[in-house]
Amino acid sequence: MESHAENLYTPVALATADGVSVAVSSDHKTARTNNADGIIQALAARDIQHIFLVPGKLIYPLIKSIEGSAIAGIVGAHETACGFMADGYARASRKFGVCLGISGPGTMNFLPAMAAAQADKIPVLYLAGGIATHHEAQGAFQDGSNSGIDELTIVKPLLSAAIEVKNNLTLPHELRRSLSCLNGQRKGRAYLSVPVDMQQRPWSEVERPASSHAPVCRETAVDQAALDGILDDYLLRGLNIACLVGSRVNNPQDAALLLRVAEKYQLPVATTLGGKGAFPEGHPLALGLYGFAGHTRAVETLNGDEVDVLLVLGCDLGQRDSLNWSAKLHGTKTLVVIDEDFDKASFHYQPDVQIFSSLSGSLQRLLNAVADDDAHLAGIIKLRMQWMEHVSRLPLELPLPDLPARTVKGETALYPGDAIKRLRSHFAPDVNVVVDSGAHRIFMAHHWQSNGGGDYHTSSSLAPMGWAICAGIGIKLAAPQRDCLVVTGDGCMLMHGIEIQTAARYRVKMTFVVMNNCAHGAMHIDTLQNRGISADYTALPNHDWQAFANSLGVAAARATTLDELDRALATAAEHDGPYLIEMMVGNHAVPNRYYAESVVEYQRRIEGVAQIATMPRAS
Repeated sequence: MESHAENLYTPVALATADGVSVAVSSDHKTARTNNADGIIQALAARDIQHIFLVPGKLIYPLIKSIEGSAIAGIVGAHETACGFMADGYARASRKFGVCLGISGPGTMNFLPAMAAAQADKIPVLYLAGGIATHHEAQGAFQDGSNSGIDELTIVKPLLSAAIEVKNNLTLPHELRRSLSCLNGQRKGRAYLSVPVDMQQRPWSEVERPASSHAPVCRETAVDQAALDGILDDYLLRGLNIACLVGSRVNNPQDAALLLRVAEKYQLPVATTLGGKGAFPEGHPLALGLYGFAGHTRAVETLNGDEVDVLLVLGCDLGQRDSLNWSAKLHGTKTLVVIDEDFDKASFHYQPDVQIFSSLSGSLQRLLNAVADDDAHLAGIIKLRMQWMEHVSRLPLELPLPDLPARTVKGETALYPGDAIKRLRSHFAPDVNVVVDSGAHRIFMAHHWQSNGGGDYHTSSSLAPMGWAICAGIGIKLAAPQRDCLVVTGDGCMLMHGIEIQTAARYRVKMTFVVMNNCAHGAMHIDTLQNRGISADYTALPNHDWQAFANSLGVAAARATTLDELDRALATAAEHDGPYLIEMMVGNHAVPNRYYAESVVEYQRRIEGVAQIATMPRAS
């Protein structure tokens, strides 16, 4: 079962409990000498500790500046993966992520990562080094400027700012403009391309000296009057109120506040897939997951008639978050939406009350507005506890869809749900779990019990395959004090599995679990049930991921039983560095009944609307 790869790397940095330690070069600069130094020092002033990059000649000056700074340069295998690492770093650090590559092919490889970050509103800075300005408009090699492939036009739709610097005097201003959108409130993304000769020019002397610390970024204001109205009209009345929480509350700070607010007012809490991790799923007030891979308690409660008010926090109510825009989610309820980002909130639904307010500040305001020993609140809590006694009788998980029948037929492959629960038992409560896209994503969302500390990470909107393998490295480097578990699949490994060598190179202690079902699982399960295309298109060869990991310097094991999984996890816990476990699982029916039913229901609604639209009007 077990094997250990030789250490193939002499790491340039070492991942420790405090992060990747960096040996600053002896010629470390304390003052800016050129533009590359100015850029890197501006990032260091904002407490950026890691930059994810693929080296190239067009960024030599920037790399040299990184070498002379306290920032660790993490060399990845592919620019897309570096973008995903920066995405993960931003999620876990609550700062922004930074990735670096050459203009032209490097920038084009950033595109999938830009799209994923844009979809989930993750702040990332994409740095690029362009060809020398005196090479432009002459057919230069890898020309990404407007005289070449015009990459600014290509990337701009995915970004808050897309800038190519050509003037030494404007660089400090353009750098500030790029960085201004990279905060937890604006959640922007910026692309900054600096020609290689510009990187080497002296930092502009007309620019006033930079502060040694980052500028203070004020949060979105708290709408106290509107929140007081929520208290008077809903929370302090004898109403059944439930919460639906999305991705913008899925961080340690807001999750801790949410828990206290829910307990104070006795509010049951459901999360979306993007919000999974914002509330402890073992808590008496937990409804579990609503929407994609949803839990019975959440779906039956929120779609039922007993909820008087649905309080939606930091959620866009998109397709997967709302069970295909279920009409029952709003129904006869009062729909109250509180968010700090209304760029795309509530596309489909028309809220009865919509409040633009800082989520952290709003939760803090609700927490402090009423004394804990308030007699009126005590009466309200008593009423809601009676309701919760009824709600808590609903099961969390769905019955195993096809396991009994498969067992009778002699099924030998692991059932993913059983393996996931065994995984959960081996890790600390606050482990950062990072989940990829595929059938394993559904099993993980349904069966993994989150501890509610902003500890569950997934690319919930665009969901590119292989994202978690890379993002997990960024998450572990941003939060080295926490264990990190990446759960991925064999299809995802075919896309970005090579990046486990990055974890090996820097000795990043984390565990990769590959659920190997020899298929693009989510689609393959459909094809096995005679839906969609031929299974020939969704089946995959049985690759040896244990051997693959060993070849890249990553220790690995294969588990075909729960006992073997236990032994592999025990070895991984003791191993000093990344460890990969190939887990052989079957192609079982996924626990996604409610979502599958919502697809059919939505199709019927649309067909009904279409029929009405085509009916002849009475003359």
